[in-house]
This record gives sequence, structure tokens and C-alpha cells, in this order.
Amino acid sequence: MSLDDLIETRELGWDYASIADGGRPIPGLDGVSVRIRAGEFVGVVGPTGAGKSTLCMALAGIIPNLADGDMRGTVTVAGHDTARTSVAELSLNVGYVQQDPESQLFCASVEDEIAFPLENRGMDPALMDRRIDDVLALVGMGEYRKRVPTSLSGGQMQRVALAAALVAEPDILILDEPTAALDPDGRRDVFAALAAIRSSRAGRNLTVVMAEQDTSHFPGWADRILVLDHGRLVAQGDVGLFDREPDLFARLGVAPPGDGEPTLRVLPADGGGAAADPAIVLDHVTYRYDGSADDESTDNGTSNGPSAPALDDVTCTIPRGAFVGLIGRNGSGKTTLARHLNALLRPASGRVVVDGLDTRTHAVGRMAAHVGFVFQNPDHQIFCASTREEIGFGPRALGRTDAQVRAAVDDMLRLFDLERFADVSPATLGYGDRRIVALASVLAMRTPILVLDEPTAGLDRNLSTKLLDAVAALNRAGTTVIMISHDMRAVANYCTHVMRMDAGRLVEYGRLAHDGQRKERR
Repeated sequence: MSLDDLIETRELGWDYASIADGGRPIPGLDGVSVRIRAGEFVGVVGPTGAGKSTLCMALAGIIPNLADGDMRGTVTVAGHDTARTSVAELSLNVGYVQQDPESQLFCASVEDEIAFPLENRGMDPALMDRRIDDVLALVGMGEYRKRVPTSLSGGQMQRVALAAALVAEPDILILDEPTAALDPDGRRDVFAALAAIRSSRAGRNLTVVMAEQDTSHFPGWADRILVLDHGRLVAQGDVGLFDREPDLFARLGVAPPGDGEPTLRVLPADGGGAAADPAIVLDHVTYRYDGSADDESTDNGTSNGPSAPALDDVTCTIPRGAFVGLIGRNGSGKTTLARHLNALLRPASGRVVVDGLDTRTHAVGRMAAHVGFVFQNPDHQIFCASTREEIGFGPRALGRTDAQVRAAVDDMLRLFDLERFADVSPATLGYGDRRIVALASVLAMRTPILVLDEPTAGLDRNLSTKLLDAVAALNRAGTTVIMISHDMRAVANYCTHVMRMDAGRLVEYGRLAHDGQRKERR
């Protein structure tokens, strides 16, 4: 390891411990050798399941210290052999943001979350308070200081996790899909925060390792790109690698940086409530969170005093067979609105009628036969002992016959290439695979209405296309689909209608004008 190298892996291999008695270990990384100099910005790309998260965990010391498995080779970070150094000691040099930010947020408030690493370093409380304000302002979360972290939207939780990693001014920042659940403005905010931190370090270089599916920001930022596939380092180079090896990235499902998002043109709603038999009617729907720690709030406002409405007089009619893209900034009310569609939430005023049922008078269990809901976080959804059981649970609960359940399970296992995980607990799979199992378990129910909360976040383009093609096939057969998404390409290619939320209000709704961009799927 040269004096200029801050991070070095030598023939790094990692096999996760078997997740079934008598089963085989699960390969994670195989022979990865990398050197990263102080001050470098390194982007890590590859398909879902390529080993990006495993590499990030190895650089942060989570592997081998806090994970079950077998490590080969060595990892040296800031002069420390990670196999001989505790995660607590490594954290003095390394800030780490996991792919699922919710799993690393545990304090009672956002400010406590940010204060935790500073308290561990013995910082003066007077200085700490100002530092918390500064870092929350950097990530655009200043007004959420008193909120319970897990009451925020997925994108807002990502910002808090990033703030907690930045606040102690680490020498190394390891970021695993930090922008996956962020809107375009939020992605720009993340890179602006990194720029501000890097420019204010009085000559100390911040080393950044960022695993991402969205490569759009790497030009101008990344000094080097590492490409992983099936746990191996298959290519590396400067950002010109995207232009030099287009076939490689197409095969891996990694979108090149220049593959920008389309502009959506939305036509005025066609008659509002004119549909004779609408799938969904939102009639002056207003909802306000009470700010309690138990409230699964996902949107705007703080817990100090009366909060702003999470939904504010939302009215529209969605025709049967529509494929609706529900878009808007993080915290604009999208998930709150979606949770009204299966009675997880009920309006404070107004009414929600779904498949002819008023959600105010029907329980979630009754609505489950009409609305399939795929959560943004798969860990809020999966609970069975095997993937086969997970996929079969919904159809069986709806009263399908054993033969129908078996057929539905086999279809989903085959469609999403999940046969190898059929008898494995889905809770032990990688994040991307857990997302696919959660989706498959809902698609198997074949409900007339399907609600998807950020279904493609963190997935490679090939897997995203397979997923959305399966949804589009159901849509062509008559299923009404509501898809929350920050992926405007997916919205343009698949959706027939767009609903745009802003600060709890529906500011735009209508049919999407495709102008020849959308794939012909109907």
C-alpha cells in the first residue's frame, strides 16, 4: 500500500453464511483488488446484486466485524486492517450511509440522530448545536430538526442519514445508493452538500466512495469508476469508460450518464368525474398528521405546534385501466395519498372511494382484495419463512385454491428468476432481491388496483424493465396502476396519466402526452 493510498483491498472475497441449515454459502465478492487515493471520488456501478453494497460494507468494516460469513484477502482503511479494527474505531475516519437508511436511524428525533456521533467524540454542546443546524441546512432538512426520523419519507430519511455521516467530518465517506429515493432536486442537493463539505475542509481531502444506479452526476465528480458484476471487478477507469464500453454497461443494465430524463407534458384532466365506473375517486381529501412518535408520517411539517396538512383538499377521478404516475418532491404527500387507497390512512375530511368502496367504512383487510400495495421499503412487507410462502400468502388469504396459489407462485418465481430463492427466507436476501420478492408477492394476488411506491429505486435498468413490463402486462389486462416514482423515464414509458403533488396539494393531473416517447403497451 503506497503512502498516497487511503484504502486498499487485496484479493477481497466474501461469502455470506448460509441462510438455510445445511445450505451453501452465498457469494458476495470474489478477488476484488482496489486502491483508492486520499481525496478521490470513486463511483461504484453494476447490476442489482453485483456486490456493490457488500464492497461498501467491507470498506466501512461492517464486513467482517458485524456480518456472518467468510472473508478472504485484506482490507486496509486509513492504515487500519478492518479485520483487526472495530467498527467504532473505524468510524472515527469513516462515515457510512447504508442502502436502506431506515435501518441505521434509531434516535428519537432528527437532532438526536445528528448529535449522536458528535457526543461520541465529546464535542462541546454549544458547538454541537450550531454544527447540527449547519449540516441539516446542507441537506435541506433544517425545518425537520424535531421530527422522529422514521416518521419521514424515504427520501427525507436518506438526507438525515447523510447528515449524520457528514456531521463528524470524516476523512472517508462511503455512500450506498444515497440518491435512490430522492427527487431530482434532492439528488442535486446531495451533490451540493458534498461540494460544500469538500470545499470547507481547510486542505483536508474528503475521499468519497459512492455506489449508485443513477450515474448522471458522475461526470464532473467521479475521478474513477469501478464496475462490478457477480462479485468481481470487471472494469475500472475514468468516466470516459461509459463512452468506451457502451456494450458492457448495456449488458449490465447500467444507464450511461448522458441518458437524461424526458420532459413530461400533461394534458388537462378529461372531464374529472365523468367516468361512469371510476377505479378511484378522491373527493376533497384532507389529512393532517398529529406529529406523534407512533404516527407513520411520511410527509411535510414539523412536530412543533399544528402541522401543515399532509394532504390538502385533493380531488380527482382515476378511470379504470389507467397507469398513473404519482410524482412530486420528497415530502410532497405522495405516500400519504397512496396509503389512503387501501385504508391504511383515512381522511380527516372528504372521502376516498376505491373500486366502489368508501375507505372510511372498510378495514385494510377488506381493501386487500381490491388494492395490492407494494411498499417502498420491502422490510415493511415481507415476513414469511420462505420466498415461496411469501409469494403464496396473499393469494391464499384471498381464498384462491391450492392449485391457483401454486400456479401464481410458480409464475412469479419464473418471471423474476427467483427459483433459487424459493425455499430461502426472503428477509435474508439482498436489498434488491427483497424488493423483487415484495413486488412478486403483491402481483400474485392479481387485485384490480395496484399501488407501487418507488418500485424501481435502486434497481438496475434491466431488472426495472422486467419488473415494469410485468406490471404493464397486468395493466393491459385491465389492472389500474398507481406508481409513485422519481424515475421520469419510467413514467414516460409506462404511464397513461400523471398526478403531481406539491406541499400536500394536487397541482397537476391529466393524461400524459407521449409525443412518440412512450412504448406502445396498450
